[in-house]
Amino acid sequence: MITFIAHLRVKPENAAAFEALMTHVAAMTHEHEPGVLYYEFARSVDEPDTYVVVEVYQDVQVHAAHMESEWVREGLPRSAQLIEGEPDIKQYVSPGAEPVRRRSPGRDIPPHGNADDHG
Repeated sequence: MITFIAHLRVKPENAAAFEALMTHVAAMTHEHEPGVLYYEFARSVDEPDTYVVVEVYQDVQVHAAHMESEWVREGLPRSAQLIEGEPDIKQYVSPGAEPVRRRSPGRDIPPHGNADDHG
């Protein structure tokens, strides 16, 4: 299993649009991607401009297919306009699982480092 945990900051005036976008992406993911074992987001109680997105994939192939889905390809540029700064994305893998080494064409990421895009 591969897990991504992303922390993002969203300006208060963008919160409703961000939540609507993430609700759509989560619904499409749940409906069409059985290999995505978990995909949800939540808002911080203590810091209302901070959100967490938790994504759990069966394997690297499922993650790659998710990143190529219409809702992710359309959603990433939209979410980038709604957040402040760079998201803090950490990757975790179960023992024996291969980490995701590439998030998108031409962009390498470390197995547990920051990246500038997420699904």
